[in-house]
Amino acid sequence: MPQLTLSSLLEDILELALPELSRAEGLAASVIRDQILSGRMVLLANPNHHEVRPTLVGQPSGIKVNANIGTSPLRNEAGKELEKLRVAEAAGADTIMDLSTAGDLNAIRTGMLQATRLPLGTVPLYALAHTVVEAGRDPAEITEGQILAEIRTQAEQGVDFMTVHCGLTMRGAELASRERRLLGIVSRGGSIIARWMAKNGRENPFLTRYDDILDIAREHNVTLSLGDGLRPGAGADAGDAAQWDEVAVLGDLQRRAMQAGVQAMIEGPGHVPMDQVEAQIRTMKRLVNGAPLYVLGPLVTDCAPGYDHIAGAIGGALAVRAGADFLCYLTPAEHLTLPDAEDVRQGVMASRVAAQAASSAMGRPSALAREQAVSEGRRDLDWTKLAEHTLDPCEVARRRAEHSGEKECAMCGKFCAIRMLSDV
Repeated sequence: MPQLTLSSLLEDILELALPELSRAEGLAASVIRDQILSGRMVLLANPNHHEVRPTLVGQPSGIKVNANIGTSPLRNEAGKELEKLRVAEAAGADTIMDLSTAGDLNAIRTGMLQATRLPLGTVPLYALAHTVVEAGRDPAEITEGQILAEIRTQAEQGVDFMTVHCGLTMRGAELASRERRLLGIVSRGGSIIARWMAKNGRENPFLTRYDDILDIAREHNVTLSLGDGLRPGAGADAGDAAQWDEVAVLGDLQRRAMQAGVQAMIEGPGHVPMDQVEAQIRTMKRLVNGAPLYVLGPLVTDCAPGYDHIAGAIGGALAVRAGADFLCYLTPAEHLTLPDAEDVRQGVMASRVAAQAASSAMGRPSALAREQAVSEGRRDLDWTKLAEHTLDPCEVARRRAEHSGEKECAMCGKFCAIRMLSDV
C-alpha cells in the first residue's frame, strides 16, 4: 500500500488540529495520523481559508455530508446562494461545494469562503468554461496554462478541495459514447473534457499536466477530489467498461498523489441499481487503494425526479455500509431545476439520515448512543431529550408546536400506547 509523504504544511495543520479532531471524532490521535498516512483519510483544510474548520473525511471518522450550491445561467442570484449556504450549514452539512456557472464567479467564491468556516470545494473547470462561453468561444479553446492558473488562483483564495477530472481519457470517452451507453456522458466536467479532447485530438490536459496540479495542491494543502467524469447517468449504464476504465486510472492517480505528498479522494459512482451498490463500492475501494470515496447518491432508481433526495439516501446508506465515506447530497430539484433553500435543507437532511442509519448499522458508538437517547426520550415521553438527540430538533419542535402542551403526540392522544401500559 502507498504511504502519504506528509508535506511540512500538512504536518503543521495536523499537529494543531489533532486534539480537537480526536475529541470530535472519538478517535485516538495515532489512529487519525495513521489513516491519513495510509491515504484512507484526508484532512480538508487550506490555511488560506480564514478560520476553516479542519474536517476529516474517511472511515472510521464520522460520515460527512456535502451540500452543492451555486448559480446557473438560468438562475443567477449570488445572494440566494449565500442564503443556501447558511441553510446548509444550519441543517448540518459538513462541507459546501460552489458549482456556480454564471455571474461573477470570483466574487461568489470569495464571498462563500468569507461566509463559512466549513471546507469549501469547487470545480475549477466550471470557472474556465464560464469565461470562454461568456466570450462567445468554444470550451475546447481552454489552454493548459489557463487550467493551471485557475487552480492556483482558487488555491490561493482558500478553496479546500477541488474536483479535477483527471481520470477521463480519450479511450474512456470513446467507451462512454452514445453508441455504447444509453445516456453517454452526463457529468458537466466530463462532457467539457470529452469535447476538448475530440476537438483538439489530444489527451485530457488535466491528466497530462497532473504533476503540475499536484505541485499547486501540495503548496496549499488542497485535497484533490478525483472526479467521476464517466459516472453512469442511468442504471442501465452502471458498471460498464467506461466507468471502470476511469476508476482504474483514478487508482493510479491517487497513488501518484500520495507519493507527491498530496491528499486525494475519489468521486463516484452515480446511478446504480440497488442490487449493485455494495459490489460497486467494494470494487472501487479496492481499485483506488482504499482512498476516501465521495459518492453522489448513488441513485438506486431513475424514476424519482422530485424525490431524488430519497432515492439517493437509500443508495447512500447502502454505500456507506459497503465502505463509502462522504455523501454528496441530492435535492428534490435534482435533474429538474436549480435547488432553492428548502431543497437544500431537505437534501442535507436526507443524506444525514442515510449516514446515521448506516453508521448505527455498522455499530459506530456515537450513532448507537444517539439511537439509544432518542428511544429513551420516546419511552419517557421526554420531548426535550428526544428533540435534543434527533437529527433535526427544529423540525420536531415545528411538528409539535400546536400540541406542545400535551404529554402525548397528536397522533394518539389518550390512546398513547406508552401511557396505556404505564400504570398496569
